[in-house]
Amino acid sequence: MATVNRNMFEATVTTDRPRKGSLMVLPLNLIAFIISHLDDPGDLARLCRTCRVLNYMTLPQLYKSITLTSYDRIRYRGDQPEGMGSASPFSMGLNAIITRPYASLVRSLTLRGNWREFELEEHARVGRVPDSSMMLNIVVRAAIDRMADLETFKWELNTKLLEPVYLGLAQLPKLTSLTIRFPSSRHPRPTLVIPPMPHLRYLKLTDMDPLCYPDDISMLLWKGKKLQELNLHWSPRMRIEQEPSVMIHDYFRKCITAKQPLSVKKIGLQNLYALHSEDFHLAFDQSTVEDVTILTNTKDDDSNFMNNFVDNTWPIMPPHVVRIKSMRQDRFNRKHADFLGLFTGLERLYFVNTTPNPNDMNTPRRLGYLAPTPSSVDLNHLNSTNASTHTPEATPYGSPSLQAGIRDAYLNNVILNHAATLRHLLLPSYWHISSSMIARIVHACPQLEQLSFATEFSSMDILGLLLPFLRKLVALRLLIPTGAISSPESSQSSHTSRGNSGRFFTTNNCEEMLNSATTLADVIDADDNVLTEKLAESLADPAVFSQLKILGLGWKTFELLDYYTVPSAPVHTVESQSQSPADIAGEEPNGSREVYQNGLSHLDDRTTPSGVRTPASNFQALSTMPIQQSCQNTSLLGKRRREDELYPGKSPKRSGSCDYLKEKFDFDPSLPTSVTNGRVWRRRVRRVGWDVAKRWEIWSLDTQEL
Repeated sequence: MATVNRNMFEATVTTDRPRKGSLMVLPLNLIAFIISHLDDPGDLARLCRTCRVLNYMTLPQLYKSITLTSYDRIRYRGDQPEGMGSASPFSMGLNAIITRPYASLVRSLTLRGNWREFELEEHARVGRVPDSSMMLNIVVRAAIDRMADLETFKWELNTKLLEPVYLGLAQLPKLTSLTIRFPSSRHPRPTLVIPPMPHLRYLKLTDMDPLCYPDDISMLLWKGKKLQELNLHWSPRMRIEQEPSVMIHDYFRKCITAKQPLSVKKIGLQNLYALHSEDFHLAFDQSTVEDVTILTNTKDDDSNFMNNFVDNTWPIMPPHVVRIKSMRQDRFNRKHADFLGLFTGLERLYFVNTTPNPNDMNTPRRLGYLAPTPSSVDLNHLNSTNASTHTPEATPYGSPSLQAGIRDAYLNNVILNHAATLRHLLLPSYWHISSSMIARIVHACPQLEQLSFATEFSSMDILGLLLPFLRKLVALRLLIPTGAISSPESSQSSHTSRGNSGRFFTTNNCEEMLNSATTLADVIDADDNVLTEKLAESLADPAVFSQLKILGLGWKTFELLDYYTVPSAPVHTVESQSQSPADIAGEEPNGSREVYQNGLSHLDDRTTPSGVRTPASNFQALSTMPIQQSCQNTSLLGKRRREDELYPGKSPKRSGSCDYLKEKFDFDPSLPTSVTNGRVWRRRVRRVGWDVAKRWEIWSLDTQEL
């Protein structure tokens, strides 16, 4: 093959230089690179209408992934209806694929929404498919036949997929991903055996219900030799009505008959409510699974505690070879906690938060959140233990002691068996992690890259000591604790302080609100500019926080960017710190505010009349505690900290905590935080939305969706 001249890629379309900026003066390879990063269909369509060159280069990107949404009513944009002068955008999109020479460019096709079926009751009475649904399947089949390079197909319409489309999909040589949504209506439809698709690698089936005429997938699973990921979602109706109508044997019967168990690496099950089958081990090869997702889709207000995930007949003993690397779930019990103690090598563990969740970036804030529901407690453990000590009368469902026991069982098994390999850890918001447990997790899990947990606001001062020793940590997410048992007075004050977050705050008011915060939610309610400024100062040490890229505080997420320097503030030396009753009461004497030599200003350290630190200093202690001060084993109040509080079970060393940290974590905490010529470090911080946060698993996988 002849060598390609590099001028073909570096050449421009036009040789003249216009007075104003023009995209066409750039090399073609650079233009193609810019276009490849565009994902908005509107932007791509406008580029196609700009000129012939951009039309030629943008058309493949525009038709690469097509998503068509059907609506059961006419939508308006202002006073003008969509599709005025022709048909709906859904129909015109299918028409463009069939009638224009662009079908060969399509790699992914998604059909979603609501398809209107007329005279449905009359057609169901005579046992006939409505003509509109049949014509839809015929048109989709015609489009599929023209898309020879189609790789991904998603049917998410509320009507049933019929035989013409199945036969068309089976003939595609490059189809590797298939998603099918089954209808939730019980109007008669022909039940089909889905034909085999030998090149399939990803399969997702949603809204499965045996009483709503789903299609037979046994042939598809048996012939799917290249299948790597399988996601099965059942309608929540069976769980709500406690109807064990799902027969696992029916889905894998051909694999069982042929004695060829399905071998996949990733499996996801949602809303499964079924009995255990003795021949299940012949249908599914458990030794090849590396990623497991188990979701129940049960909300916090569900009081039906008998609605378990599976029946008690399901065993917990793993096979001889367990290769599970990732687990994700939203309900917990003693059986599963014991299962985590029977194998090793887990790398990613995600405990999904239930909904509604105050830490979710996509839901309204300041809702009412109750304690964890009885559906999440250890019912299987109660049924299998002594009734005299674990009866519902002795230990109520949802009691704090029972929830704490399940939490401790999970954390102990995770630390003892998987700490050496664990890289991602997402803990639920109603597990309030204490300072000692945080220290234990950090000490045992040196490979952590992403970490998310909820802790009491009074325990956040420990983070300033422990986070520097997670050298590989790039994403940290602090959750608002939920489900806490508090007095009516504290609950009322919390709601009062959070209710004021909707008003307009000046910079000074935000500073005062941040200093008087009593919960993490109060800190998050502060103005973004104030939080950004505080984080820019707090995370300014490149020797400690250079690996940290993103920080989450409740429903807010901040991206940590590059470092820069600013002139350092004047250094004020404090000869002594008064411990008079006036100081304890909150009266700050002159000269008690300290500015350290690294230029990082600190919030005032105050104590309440009971001697408890205010959360303002705890929030600042997240990262602004100087490493030199931690080596001196002193807190922000100037009091010496007990080493057995930081590292429970470890004997304190008399040579100082600095030597102890060096020995246990192999880290020198005396690194300088300032630069020369009187300048100190700062870090650029900006608040980001879901488009950035979803790139990190502790955000993107914290949802009850497969």
